[in-house]
Amino acid sequence: MLKNLQAKLKDQKGFSLVELIVVIAIMVILIAMLVPNVVGYIKKASWATEQNGASTIFSAAQTYATDLYTAGSWSSSVTIGTDDLIKAELLTKSPSISYSIVTVSSATTPAVSYVTWTSSNAPAGTDAKYPLQ
Repeated sequence: MLKNLQAKLKDQKGFSLVELIVVIAIMVILIAMLVPNVVGYIKKASWATEQNGASTIFSAAQTYATDLYTAGSWSSSVTIGTDDLIKAELLTKSPSISYSIVTVSSATTPAVSYVTWTSSNAPAGTDAKYPLQ
């Protein structure tokens, strides 16, 4: 009778319930360790995208300021917006987030100091500003 029982056990194929629970527990632990890393990579990628957009806007605003100065329209009270850059065809489309362009307040210096924006993706202790000063 014991031999019949052993023969039946050898013929059974598949996993026991305990084995399945152990495998599922290991998968849950691995996923729990992976999710925070993926979220961190997404934030870093978003931050890099925002900085790239700020760099593009900074360069376009510098060009726009130089054009205004060359045309004799530059003054210390000039404000530059992204709409101005699109109208001047220095940007092809409006950026996905709102950037503020800070200009030098001098009638003799056609320059942009920096570009700033609001970001929840910025690393701790870092201002959302381009170029960093």
